[in-house]
Amino acid sequence: MHLSGFWHAAAALSGRIDLSDARRQPGRLSDLSDGALALCGVHPRQISRLRRAPALTSTHDVLTLDDPHYPDCLRVLPYAPPVLFYTGNLERLRDPCVAIVGARRCTQRARDIAGDLARELSSSGASIVSGLAYGVDEAAHLTNPERAIAVLGQGLGGRLTTRQGRAIDTILSSGGLVLSEFLPTFPATKYTFPQRNRVISGLALGTVVVEATPRSGSLVTARHALDQGREVMAVPGHPLDPMSEGCNRLIADGAALVTSGDDVLTCLNITSMHRGRTPPSCTHQQAVIEALRTGDTVDHVSAVTGLDMPTLLVAIDALELTGHVARLPGDRLRT
Repeated sequence: MHLSGFWHAAAALSGRIDLSDARRQPGRLSDLSDGALALCGVHPRQISRLRRAPALTSTHDVLTLDDPHYPDCLRVLPYAPPVLFYTGNLERLRDPCVAIVGARRCTQRARDIAGDLARELSSSGASIVSGLAYGVDEAAHLTNPERAIAVLGQGLGGRLTTRQGRAIDTILSSGGLVLSEFLPTFPATKYTFPQRNRVISGLALGTVVVEATPRSGSLVTARHALDQGREVMAVPGHPLDPMSEGCNRLIADGAALVTSGDDVLTCLNITSMHRGRTPPSCTHQQAVIEALRTGDTVDHVSAVTGLDMPTLLVAIDALELTGHVARLPGDRLRT
């Protein structure tokens, strides 16, 4: 896959460059003038890198923020990855997704619970997002690898452990998806994993933490989910078990307590995640769905559609009743 210098540099700056305002401008991001990028908050040093970088030829497929197949749930977030490198079945991104995360050095109980949750949710039509780490992540991915979306904390061409390599082979051969925001040869570091966690939560309707100590990276994913207006759920554990302390704290702080796939579906206010809903026939509702491709707030939808607020709210209520949209905190919506 050929990647222009603009997107090559943007990928190298992933996590440090915010193109969320610039992508609302008409035209392609790479065609915007330096002045337009600056007005959207892009730093002059970043603009210079975007203009000077050489093109990149990658053996992996890519999605850029300009691509219509880039996941809308991620596109609307600040500091969304400018480029997603991927291999596997891109159709998984069209599924409703739930993130299941937890400790690497987890108990067998946590593995069993993660597997049960993944099995129940995937049978309801969900794809399972996680980080392919040993422990809870691996159990969630490999229970039904056909429905797995693995988000790596390194480039897709980087060195993998034998265990990771086998897991990826299983996911890809089953019809799952593996992706990364990092350039293909970028190595894993202590900084890349917290950064990729925002992608895990950003791709999902909600994040379930199965088992976590107070210093677990899974709690970073939960914080990202909260910041993104997504649901946070946790599996409870014994109050004296240090492996469950992180989950118990999340519940005490307001996270939903879940022990089954049905609990997750109830928390997300849906009965099934299977696709196949009839598209809305009302032109106002169609306009709302289209506006949500470029932003997720009610104010944004109002500005894009030009609908007066009473008409807009009626359309949103109808879309919510038919399962086409769901309300998020802060007057935000998701499809």
